[in-house]
Amino acid sequence: MQGIEQVQPAELRKVLAYALAAPGQPSLATPAQVEAYVQYLAACPVEWEALQLRRTDRVTGLVFVLVLPGSAAMLMLPTPGDHGIDPADQARVQAAALDRLGRRRLRYAQTLVEPEAATKRAAVLEAGFRRLTTLLYLERGVAYPPADPPGPHEAEWVPFDQDTYDDFAATLLATYEDSLDCPELTGLRPVDDVIAAHQATGVAGSKLWELARREGQNAGCILLSTLVRGSTVEIVYMGVVPAFRRRGVGTLLLQRALQRARQLAAARMLVVVDQRNTPAKRLYERFGFASVAARDAYLYSWPDRDGAR
Repeated sequence: MQGIEQVQPAELRKVLAYALAAPGQPSLATPAQVEAYVQYLAACPVEWEALQLRRTDRVTGLVFVLVLPGSAAMLMLPTPGDHGIDPADQARVQAAALDRLGRRRLRYAQTLVEPEAATKRAAVLEAGFRRLTTLLYLERGVAYPPADPPGPHEAEWVPFDQDTYDDFAATLLATYEDSLDCPELTGLRPVDDVIAAHQATGVAGSKLWELARREGQNAGCILLSTLVRGSTVEIVYMGVVPAFRRRGVGTLLLQRALQRARQLAAARMLVVVDQRNTPAKRLYERFGFASVAARDAYLYSWPDRDGAR
């Protein structure tokens, strides 16, 4: 048996077939799924690395890591017991990956687990992750159901740029107050890191970010991005500051998001929401969003980091 080794770029597609495979399925991820993810990696400002353990030519343990701007990482893990992945070997590789990431002084790592993947969930908990929540993936068509755009005098829309950076930073921080959307992450990173991480989502960077300004004050923000092929717009983040909650600003932001998506000739809109965030779910459902998938989110933080468990 060979030792744990770093995956080389020439092996990217091979390891992605394991990392993207659905739990309990007889086949690895399809070439189309793998190729779409390769395109994502090429288009977005993220760094990847992977560790694997092999017995002869067979992969028995694997961790694929996205190192994100903003001092965080996302781990993509195969399911122990599937496709020759050995539970003990997988545990060794996960421990090695977390040790390696810890030496990079990252603030935290996350991973997502399919709710039905019991063996993967057990392996993640054994590695020291703690469960945060269930994330719901919601989608709707951009053109239908129809949604009116915001009225011309309902808000001033302020784009993100160097001159408005501080306004965006302050507004983001304000929207986190009493937030129901993964509140466990609040305060784990400085706001500059949060902004950098959001900019790495999708391929549009911060070109589709706007503040909603009402009564001369920043009432909320909508951060949009496009996925690699451009036909889907993702709501990366949407938030309302406490003073403007329950005053229709969330509706206004969502109307604006759909208006921008129509301007881009996108076909679909995607958003991920914390299952516990009932007001947000109701708003999205009112606008025709429907759940298409769910993932359980887990968090790992190193003992010597600020905000560590």
